[in-house]
Amino acid sequence: MAAALRKRHREVWPLVRRGADLGFAVTLPRTPPSPAAASATWRASEAVFLPGVLGQGLARQRAAIARSLAMFDRLRAGGTLLDEFERRLRSHADLRYAGTSTGGPDPREIEKVFLDAAPGGTTVARDLWAMVSWIADDGHDRSLRIRFSSGSGKPDEWLAASDRTCGWVDTFAAHAFPESAAILLCRPLRDRLQSLLGRPYRLSERIVYNNAPGGGAVFHHDAEPSQLGVVFSQLEGHTAWLAISKRRLAALLVARRRAASVRSALSALDDDGNQRLWRLLNRDASFTADLAARGALFVLRAGDCIALPSHGSDDVAWHSVIALGRRPSLAHSYGIFARAADYAVAGDPFVR
Repeated sequence: MAAALRKRHREVWPLVRRGADLGFAVTLPRTPPSPAAASATWRASEAVFLPGVLGQGLARQRAAIARSLAMFDRLRAGGTLLDEFERRLRSHADLRYAGTSTGGPDPREIEKVFLDAAPGGTTVARDLWAMVSWIADDGHDRSLRIRFSSGSGKPDEWLAASDRTCGWVDTFAAHAFPESAAILLCRPLRDRLQSLLGRPYRLSERIVYNNAPGGGAVFHHDAEPSQLGVVFSQLEGHTAWLAISKRRLAALLVARRRAASVRSALSALDDDGNQRLWRLLNRDASFTADLAARGALFVLRAGDCIALPSHGSDDVAWHSVIALGRRPSLAHSYGIFARAADYAVAGDPFVR
């Protein structure tokens, strides 16, 4: 089947993540949704796929994207994040080095670099940080990510951070990865997000992903207090996404006789220790095929975005990611939050 589709010039991608063969993904027609359709999809807690939305702005960031890919190669080979940031941030005097730590309670953590924001020499925000880590605690998956935040990293602490502090974290991320301009300055994307949200917003808790062949993230959600959703932007390479609302995922479990009711299925999805369910979600090719048949499989290429709503613990888009291709890719994932008046303009060049 895959060979026949390729002969017809269809893109066919093997779906393999950490040894689990989940079948194939076939690229479908890439028609952006209308604003009305996107809003209905968002309200239903389903993923909104925005093919090609980054447009020509991506081409202007080719050099920055190439530098970031090379940086991840060096990190994977044992380089340090501190060395990389010393080169990338040397011209940004407002950001001052405050310390480094290595390792941590999570075996995936590699290195964390701390900065303070001190415009004009006056410290206005402390303990801004970026952490590089493996995506999985599996030596066969060489996928990396760099997450930006502040404080100790505990949810209750960063949720309490002022928009001013969050703005400086976002400034840090934007300076460290200048290709973020392809996202932040993309008027079609920002207008679409504004239409979906209907309120002022900021893109914070930024993560830069370097998904390696055979790697990716298993099924999870981003239902955090005050977080309205996530927007993921593919800047280089390809990834496959399985994305579906939690309630529709629960209904599928009922249809497959893995739960007696939607209510019990929702409860089962909240149980991190349910290994039988975990294997079904992440290692069962027939279940992946069921998701694809329900329109929950998306293939992202450079220039595409996918927006994942988070309206509550049961009204959220569940999703997993599978790296495609033979080389590591590059993508940025930004949390979506309501924006208050004290959000620093410097943290988001789109804000005027």
